[in-house]
Amino acid sequence: MYTNKMDWLGFDPDTPRATRRRVIVVLAFAMLGISSSAVLVRGMGAPALAIAAWRTLGSALLLAPPGARGLPGLGRRELVGTIGAGLALGLHFWAWFASIQHTTVLRSTLLVCLVPAWTALLEWIGSGVAPRRAHWLGLGLALPGLGILAGTSAGEASWLGDLLAIAAGWLWAGYLLVGRRVRQRVEITTYMGLVCLAAACLLFPTAWLTHTPLVGWPWQTWALLFAAIAGPQLLGHQGFNYAVRWLPASTISILMLFEPVGAAGLAALLLDERPPPSVGAGALLVLAGIAVAIRPRST
Repeated sequence: MYTNKMDWLGFDPDTPRATRRRVIVVLAFAMLGISSSAVLVRGMGAPALAIAAWRTLGSALLLAPPGARGLPGLGRRELVGTIGAGLALGLHFWAWFASIQHTTVLRSTLLVCLVPAWTALLEWIGSGVAPRRAHWLGLGLALPGLGILAGTSAGEASWLGDLLAIAAGWLWAGYLLVGRRVRQRVEITTYMGLVCLAAACLLFPTAWLTHTPLVGWPWQTWALLFAAIAGPQLLGHQGFNYAVRWLPASTISILMLFEPVGAAGLAALLLDERPPPSVGAGALLVLAGIAVAIRPRST
């Protein structure tokens, strides 16, 4: 429910304290989950589109038993919204991966990471609740930090790649906002199961049309893929979709900016990758931006 009175993180003041604690714990694990994605993908050696397709299908299959219990009570509006969110998720993956083929990784990363801006604007238009000034200040701090983390990359930029990256950001914003609405009435496992199934139904044909190999990998790749289903997809994405029932989508999108920071930390810890000092500076800017964006209102 949208209100004009929201406190720290964007919780409605009437949200019970126990619920707040539970949501914050879920968010902490969700940020850890999405941060593990880059480390796992690094070790797979499989195409990104194929990874996304199998991740969403695997998640849908794992969520099918508990999620099926909520299907009888699913109304037409909720079903359409859930499928729409899944298609937006699938299109987001496709647009982002396609953008990297047409522009630099730096430009693609920065343009996709404008999601908090698009989410806040769309949330403002849809609900009439203007984002806090702290949201924009935090985003302004975090984006330069993301630019430092992205570093320099080879390749030439193109307008097509830039447009695809911007489209990927808009699709992710739409995915979060639809989830914010639908999750008020649909149980989390039912929602995520259908979302992942809809995304997989889009990603597998896309992989086939683009001649992306979907099989033929060693068992180590499949093991890492299962870990990606359990971590980034179920722990990460499902955690954020659980929290979006109580928090604005703009807050969730800001918290997701932690992913490259967490990924750099896990790479240093697990892969012994020692980042240059500039990465530390970029991480501090991102963390400062997140802290500013979610800080409590002054009273």
